[in-house]
Amino acid sequence: MTLSDKNDLGIHTQFMTNEMMHLFARGVITNRRKGLNNGKMVASSAIGSPNLYEFINDNPAIEFHPSDVVNSPAVIAAHNKMVSLSVAMAMDLTGQVAADALELNNFSGVTGMLDFIRGAFQSEGGRSIIMLPATAVGGEKSRIVPVLGDTAVVVPRADVHYVATEFGVVNLFGKSLQERAMAMISIAHPDFRDELLHQAKRLNLIGAERKMKGSLHGVYPLHLEETLEIEGQAITIRPAKPVDERRIQEHFYTLDKDDIVSRFFHEKTSFVSDDVGAISQVDYIKNLTILAVVGEFGFGKVVGIGEYLLDPSCNLAEVAFSVSGAWQGKGLGKRLMKKLFEGARDNGIAGFTAYTAPDNQGMISLFNSLPVHVFTAMEDSMAALSCRFDDMKK
Repeated sequence: MTLSDKNDLGIHTQFMTNEMMHLFARGVITNRRKGLNNGKMVASSAIGSPNLYEFINDNPAIEFHPSDVVNSPAVIAAHNKMVSLSVAMAMDLTGQVAADALELNNFSGVTGMLDFIRGAFQSEGGRSIIMLPATAVGGEKSRIVPVLGDTAVVVPRADVHYVATEFGVVNLFGKSLQERAMAMISIAHPDFRDELLHQAKRLNLIGAERKMKGSLHGVYPLHLEETLEIEGQAITIRPAKPVDERRIQEHFYTLDKDDIVSRFFHEKTSFVSDDVGAISQVDYIKNLTILAVVGEFGFGKVVGIGEYLLDPSCNLAEVAFSVSGAWQGKGLGKRLMKKLFEGARDNGIAGFTAYTAPDNQGMISLFNSLPVHVFTAMEDSMAALSCRFDDMKK
């Protein structure tokens, strides 16, 4: 169980299950810090094995209440850091959620999903997470669809925050329709992303010029993610996602004039979609971008970018970096370079190249931080840096 390494969890739920019993037995669920009904698991029903019902019987650590109590958003919101976990049947590109009864099943309704989502949102430090298997019918059908046609909407898109599939997690809250569509496509099964992108354009949810290279080349390299702390602030180092375009634009707008020239080799005062599209809509094999992000998931601020672009003719990738002024000199560049190095080696790339001003000691230092020999040559008043991954330092 993925929650087995957690501590002091509390339960307030519609359904008591076998898994909750096992976590209680492991000491993971203690209910000590719920903020409401401390020391008690609270539910309105249970479904599981005979062992579960034996566990429930005459157990002073468990209380059952009617649904009008358990599902009350006000009661749910009274808990500390309430996290609602809900499973959807289908979602569309705008974030609307279907979770009704299946066809020919007239014995279930809309469930209490919306109650828990709204209650968790109102809880201090709370979160709502919708879990969605990316496919149905043995992988032949996508559960992320362009529009929920004849299917009833159980959760309106305005109430949806975090959505998780096997292919990633996105935060839809506060996002535009275009950002929502790109986010939902990015966590769909790769086999269906191109068709979803086509349908999103047909529905005018996104512009006709938008592309999603990541749907064609490579799977999100989760192993390159890392969270670290610099001067008391948490920073996430991770590969870029299609939903990062606006954050990348904002990052470039915060750069000093000299940093912009170092990054783009000329002055720039605007960064439109075409400028950042190749960065935010990545190919995880041939054009990998690593971001340094601070702030809440889904609303974080990009403070550093490292990227490589492969030249297939020589199997070498050119690298480029930018770090916001307030974060320079704190080791972010080396962290980004390390991740690019790991990703490039995983993808069979032979080495790195870069062109920079001869006095750009920052870029030269980044290359020298690699565990390989670095060579420098002058080309048209620029310093040409290069290294090969099979030429390791001794």
